[in-house]
Amino acid sequence: MKNLLPLVTSDDIHAHCLAHWKTEAFRSSHRQGGHVHSIVDQYARLPRFSCETTNDRLERAHFCTWWGLTMRRDDYNAPAIEDLYLLHEIWHAAHMPFIPGIGFEAFHGKMERNELEASVASELLIYFKIEGLRESAFPHPIYADRFLNDPAMRLLWRENEVVATNTLLEARRNVMYSKPEGDMDLSERWIRKFTMQNRQWSIVWADRYLDIEDHMHRFQQMALGGDRKAAADFHADWIQAEAAMDTVDHVPFRDQALLFATIYWANRAKYDAALAVQRASQAENTAVA
Repeated sequence: MKNLLPLVTSDDIHAHCLAHWKTEAFRSSHRQGGHVHSIVDQYARLPRFSCETTNDRLERAHFCTWWGLTMRRDDYNAPAIEDLYLLHEIWHAAHMPFIPGIGFEAFHGKMERNELEASVASELLIYFKIEGLRESAFPHPIYADRFLNDPAMRLLWRENEVVATNTLLEARRNVMYSKPEGDMDLSERWIRKFTMQNRQWSIVWADRYLDIEDHMHRFQQMALGGDRKAAADFHADWIQAEAAMDTVDHVPFRDQALLFATIYWANRAKYDAALAVQRASQAENTAVA
């Protein structure tokens, strides 16, 4: 962790996000009080911190958003993809509850629900909310396409956005937990695999998660009580103290980062290989046609 930047006031946070969107679609939605603005406004209810990695292999998989940091990444293939990543992390932080003393299974369930909602927000809903975004994001088929190209879902979205949103949530939840694997395509199988990875992440944090939940609850209460500056200072001191314990890379909670990075990068390599095979097959079929 390096270049820790405190964003204390709501105005600070809005200005920072607006300056960092890479696409006009996101900037316009934010600037004009649209969907992106509403997400950032929820995010701005607490002071926030932006930072960069010192050891990308460890910190890319670390989920520092849970404990108050939004990690900058500038290596995506398209500006829209970078904006989608940032939106995903902002959603995580903006909607994260903190419960001192929470039991482990309830903690795991809380984090899985947050992941589900953030994924639906940044991988499904956003394409319905911002016209034309899909075409500027990924050049290959994605999970969202089955819903975007479904006339029934388009009709439901147009006539009842609340139920359409819940439908997307439950469809994604079904893939995560219930859909028979033999009925799933590659995108769905990897959603299932990443759900299993989330369980491993929770286990990695089994001995420390209560420390995070307790601190973040105190930070939240201080900020909501009216003294955002004092809350931000309290939080920055805590983060810096944790990072100072790592004399190599200044990574907070280095032990947890080391444990989970091995799992994350092994799965990432398998995912990239499977995706490459799928794309090659699609290219071959297109050439034959």
